[in-house]
Amino acid sequence: MKNVEIKKAVKIVQDELTKVGLMTPGNGFDFKVSIMVEQIENNRGEVVKNMVAKWNETFPLYVNKFIVYRESETDKCEELNRYFCPELFVNGIIQRAEWIKAKHEDRVAYLEENQFGHPALYPQWKKNQKVSV
Repeated sequence: MKNVEIKKAVKIVQDELTKVGLMTPGNGFDFKVSIMVEQIENNRGEVVKNMVAKWNETFPLYVNKFIVYRESETDKCEELNRYFCPELFVNGIIQRAEWIKAKHEDRVAYLEENQFGHPALYPQWKKNQKVSV
């Protein structure tokens, strides 16, 4: 991709993240999701530009017979080549928007009830929690 195309792709991703509250201009640099373009080596040994998005995620950690939930940074990375589609890239993130915005404790509660639950299903689970209370 040419630099002009990369700038357009970055803007599309930023705009979509802003619509769902994951990247809010005016809140300084404290975004739930950060995006950047990084030079990364691909599977052919070439160093190429990639779109990288980073956010905090809750993961189960299996220690002996116990499950401990930890919060750590995760990322989504895709090479900026002729096949890159910014809308597809960002949709993989915004389907998890409520999950990313949720508190670690709430994500842990979801995972304890739904060990293999997908983050995109978190909003429905949260809605059901409010109904049953």
